[in-house]
Amino acid sequence: MAVYTKLNEEQIIDFLKLYNIGTLIHFNGITEGIENSNFYLETSKGKYILTIFEKRVDQQDIPFFINIMKYLSSREFLCPNPIMDIQENYLQHLQNKPAIIVSFLNGKSKTIVTKEDCFNVGSYMASMHIKSNNFQGRRKNSLSISGWDELIKNCSETIPTSTLNKIEPNILEEIQDSFNFCKKYWPNALPQGFIHADLFPDNIFFDDNKISGVIDFYFSCNDILAYDLAIAVNAWCFEDNQTFNNKKFDKLIKGYCSLRNLSTKELFYLPLLCQAAAMRFLLTRLYDWVHTPKSASVVPKNPNEYIIKLRHHKQLVINQNYDESLK
Repeated sequence: MAVYTKLNEEQIIDFLKLYNIGTLIHFNGITEGIENSNFYLETSKGKYILTIFEKRVDQQDIPFFINIMKYLSSREFLCPNPIMDIQENYLQHLQNKPAIIVSFLNGKSKTIVTKEDCFNVGSYMASMHIKSNNFQGRRKNSLSISGWDELIKNCSETIPTSTLNKIEPNILEEIQDSFNFCKKYWPNALPQGFIHADLFPDNIFFDDNKISGVIDFYFSCNDILAYDLAIAVNAWCFEDNQTFNNKKFDKLIKGYCSLRNLSTKELFYLPLLCQAAAMRFLLTRLYDWVHTPKSASVVPKNPNEYIIKLRHHKQLVINQNYDESLK
């Protein structure tokens, strides 16, 4: 979440006339996140979140995001539920940009993560994968194996070498090496389905140490299920000093397997998928570190932590015989 598009009280009051959710009491911008502009709204009828989709989001993807939240909500999976306007439409436009309003979730994200939290996150991810199993919507993951080559090219062409060297000398060469390896051994045959693709601590709310909901479905797509888990490994299993916590990793996997067992193949390829996930977030953080507009009320995330994570996973992958798996 973030704020790129600035709104005043009058604009929001006018926008709320399109809905039957009461009159505005209070609003504020939400600066966490990186992708879209988000606002907390409190009205005479309740609390809501207004999202304005910025230019990096393909407007053709927005119905997918709306439909998966509706689908999961209808199956008692705790996530934001899109709100219809008075014309029974979910999608509107504000400041000439697509916008939606969704229900507000109680709770807050955790800043201190325990092993038990990791178990609950793994279990909740498995529940999401199971409950979305019959969802008919389809969206290609533009930030998976097929899109990383373009990401590397964009970083190479638009970020000065001097800037890259200040972050880490020869970092793009290191990323290219990881990409080549992942592309060679990418496990397309693993089980696929709907994935959240961004299940970081700031996208899971807790209330009294129980998960109260999952937010921010705007990277969600169809991809390898275990890749979703690999993203969570990077997000939940490293300490603040970037050391890997094996106990948190074990709890995350056990939590997932408490509802959906991972196959031998999925477990075998998990280190490679973790390396790939680290590379993906390193690339987007590199790009955003340089290209986020100074006028945006958003704090770009430092790419350095994902350099450390990428190297950690690369060391684990060395011990896997992927050539044998291709036979």
